[in-house]
This record gives sequence, structure tokens and C-alpha cells, in this order.
Amino acid sequence: MNCEECREFIDAYIDNELDAATTITVKRHLRECAACAQFLEARKGLRALLGQPELAFDVPDSLRTRVLSALPVAPAKPKEDADRFRRRVVIPWFYVPVALAAVFAIVFGLALLQPGWIPGHAGNRALVAQVISGHVRSLLATHLLDVPSTDQHTVKPWFAGKLEFSPPVQDFAQRGFDLIGGRLDYLDNREVAALVYRRNKHTINLFIWPSKPDHAAPVQTFSENGYNVLHWERGGFSFWAVSDVRMEDLRAFADLEMQSS
Repeated sequence: MNCEECREFIDAYIDNELDAATTITVKRHLRECAACAQFLEARKGLRALLGQPELAFDVPDSLRTRVLSALPVAPAKPKEDADRFRRRVVIPWFYVPVALAAVFAIVFGLALLQPGWIPGHAGNRALVAQVISGHVRSLLATHLLDVPSTDQHTVKPWFAGKLEFSPPVQDFAQRGFDLIGGRLDYLDNREVAALVYRRNKHTINLFIWPSKPDHAAPVQTFSENGYNVLHWERGGFSFWAVSDVRMEDLRAFADLEMQSS
């Protein structure tokens, strides 16, 4: 990416509107280009300036009237539509809280029935959606691998200098999970390592990023739209494994990963 291309993406980058691959590319260019990094700060400063209350103003009534008068007049609705609207049943206001409570109960009940739902871990549900989206995106696009290799001693050094951490890389080919490479990805508003494995022609993405040091969390299981997701924390890292393989296979993969860390 050159400077001209980077600056075209700056506004979308500030608004978090870019896809994962473009976000990573822009961030990498900003780290290496002082001029574009300065341009980014200038755009942020301009946005902050324009957001100041003293720069806001009310639209004059005269201007509002002129704009409305210039708009085409919407055709009048047929009389039968108006009569039908008047015949609609009006729900008494005191039924509204009851209806809202019923809706909340239904939604909460459905959440309890979701596999892997754990009270107090609602934030994980949003991350599950991101993880699955990252997995599907890698399969649909041409960005499954940045470093295609079955050698863990080739994949692990590749991340050096590209991430602020060194992810653990293991190969479990002898146990039926073949390492085929890795790539950079973007999840939870951060750059992460993505290790890619194969299991009987199925792809497994293992996303890794740092967590609290010396913190361990047991495996949590999720199932969404035909994809299985496992999450655990160990050895100062957060792990998210996602695939369309059977949950038993994905759990066996996670067990191997935890035993090796």
C-alpha cells in the first residue's frame, strides 16, 4: 500500500468501517510511514474540532421551508387506506410494559437455550460472531494464508516483527490435525495471529492474542449457524478455535493445544 491509497482509507479507518485485511494493511503502513501517521492525527484533530458544540448551529426556519417546498409532493393515499388506518386497533398504554416484559422473557429464555451461553459472558457472544465471521471470510477470500507452511519452525518466526507478541505454534499432524500455515487477522479491535489447520479436508482457524498473564480459563463451547467454536485461556494467551468439524473433533484439537502449552 502506498501513501495515496492509505489516505483514501483514513476516514473509513477512523470509523472502523474497513474489513480486517484492509485494516491490517493500513495499520502496517501507518507504522512505517511518519507522513501518513501525521495525516491520520490531523484528520482526527479536524474531526474533534468539527464536533465542538460552538461550531454547531440550528437550521433557520426559512431554509427549512425552502428545502421542503422544493421537494416533490407525495401522492395522497387512497381514501380506503386512510379509513383502514383509522380502523386499526389501538393498544392501551398500560399494556406496553407487559408486552415489553414478555418480549424480554422470550429473548432471555432463548439465550439460555443457546449452546455455550454462560451468564455474565454476554460479551463472548459478540466475539463468537466475530470469530465465525473471520473464519468464513478467510475461506471465501484469498487471505487464508500469509505464510503457507507445514513447519511450525517456519510459521512461528514469520510472526516476529508483525505482532507485538509471539504466538505459540504447534503441529499435531500425527494426531490428525495438520498445520498448513498462518496469517495476520483482526478481531476484537486488535491484530491477532491466525493459525490454520486441516482435519479431514475441514479447515480449523485458531485465533490467538495475549490475555492476562498467568490466567487460565476453562474451555467454553459455542455453536452458531453450523460452526463450532471453542474458547479458552492458558499461558497468557486467549485461544479461539472455529471450524465446521464435529464438536468432538474440535474439542480433541483444543485438548492437544492445551496439553502442549
